[in-house]
Amino acid sequence: MTVGRFTRVLRRVFFTAVALVSLFLGGVVCLMCQVLAGRDAPTYRVDGHVVSHEQGELPVGGDDGAVRHTIGIDAVDGRHYSLTTVGSGLDLPPGQPVALDVSTADGTIAYLRAGGGVLDLRAGVIRPVLLIVASLLALGAVYFGAVRLNLYPPLATWLALALGATLSPVAVFVRV
Repeated sequence: MTVGRFTRVLRRVFFTAVALVSLFLGGVVCLMCQVLAGRDAPTYRVDGHVVSHEQGELPVGGDDGAVRHTIGIDAVDGRHYSLTTVGSGLDLPPGQPVALDVSTADGTIAYLRAGGGVLDLRAGVIRPVLLIVASLLALGAVYFGAVRLNLYPPLATWLALALGATLSPVAVFVRV
């Protein structure tokens, strides 16, 4: 294999690697943005009452003093909801009237209102934001390295970026 041929093979392999890494990191960014958008999506209110309450230990090792509470809620619209949390927030007796704020984005319960208190059941924002920042930094490092190594023209690097950015929403909705 000659040097020219080796360089051509290396350019093709590196271009493919940059495109695949772009696809993966762009998919992570899109998925985490989708998680954050779903977290703050509008909600609608559903009234109901607690029909069952179970408590017990955590199924996986962890904090020895933690108690798992699982409640079943029958809503006025005929649906049944089941919630599980760790801590005393769901320590509600059967028959307790509750109001659920259900997300319009994915149907998960965002808030539970009972007895004048509100329990926030949404996922946190720290992990998605950290994953977005880390993915963008990694993506920047990949493209800086690709241009710096100068294995192929910067136009091809940006083409790989465009390919990854275009295909990354597919990775979000297919959940690769």
